[in-house]
Amino acid sequence: MPKGLLTVGGTLDLSQFWPLGESDADTTKLLITVSAGAFQFQSSKSAAPQPTRAFDGAWVKGAGGKKAVIDKKNRITVRLQGIDAPELHYAPAPLTKKTGVTPEMRAALKAVNHKYRQHWGQSAAKALLDMLSTLGHGPLDCTFVTAADHPTDVCDKYGRCVGDVVVEAGGKKININRWVLAEGWAAPSFYNSMTKPEITVLAKLAAKAQAAGKGIWPDYSAKVGAFNFNLRYTAGKQTPGFETGDDRGALIMPKLYRRQTTWACYKKAGIAANTFAQYLKALNERFYLTADYLASGAGAPWQKLGAFVKASQFTLDPGAMVLEEAESTLYSAAGQPVTAW
Repeated sequence: MPKGLLTVGGTLDLSQFWPLGESDADTTKLLITVSAGAFQFQSSKSAAPQPTRAFDGAWVKGAGGKKAVIDKKNRITVRLQGIDAPELHYAPAPLTKKTGVTPEMRAALKAVNHKYRQHWGQSAAKALLDMLSTLGHGPLDCTFVTAADHPTDVCDKYGRCVGDVVVEAGGKKININRWVLAEGWAAPSFYNSMTKPEITVLAKLAAKAQAAGKGIWPDYSAKVGAFNFNLRYTAGKQTPGFETGDDRGALIMPKLYRRQTTWACYKKAGIAANTFAQYLKALNERFYLTADYLASGAGAPWQKLGAFVKASQFTLDPGAMVLEEAESTLYSAAGQPVTAW
């Protein structure tokens, strides 16, 4: 379990969230000022926080390619840890160099290569925006927080910083991750990069929201139905007067939906000939059962995602899984691995 804590002070621009912008309810932009010592690392609870410049010019090398941690506008992209909101705009995964894929197949895939959305994706984003707007309409002061012992622990394979965001206004402090789960606007999504206390707290919030039928939960379904090609991303300006709940309808676990999107588009283009269950098995993705992980940590037995889709049903609740975090490596501007704060 990490003993250290990284915090990043900054501001949160509300105009990025749908329907004002394109951000959904689990990924956001945190504006930071590096020169003011925004990054602070605390090696233990008893240690004093110290400024760190480990992320100046740093970039991540992972499955997502080379991604700068701090962009040209002095922002970091945050993946809100432990939550998975309904998809607002997900496009099928890019086609790699696959043998046997004809030009006709590639053209067919291009024809269906759109940004797709789930039911409740718009509502979840708007609910978050509405809550944040009660705290103020300008950029809100906020802090990004993540448990980490090494700089490379902070970012995922896409260069996103993974952790919690706490907004501060009018004497109030609200942890966005916990608020979204507690109000039922996202499913829990645990990774083995998280600590056991983090998983336990979020699991309780999600279970309580699910039991109370908040947010998305009345329409959550274990049944993996036919993919709806008509549900596509729509900009907020094209949906005037949208109210929370206007996009209601059945939805599956967002992680599963993302894989279904890619499979369905490949299938329609003639690239994939297998069933969705067979596609999942071929991906060979693994996870721990949450109960096993909390009891035994990394010593728990691995499970395979594809083994839990049976007769078009996904047989596990989202909170029952602790997924495997893909590896990433943090490099300095000079191209050397970042190993110290």
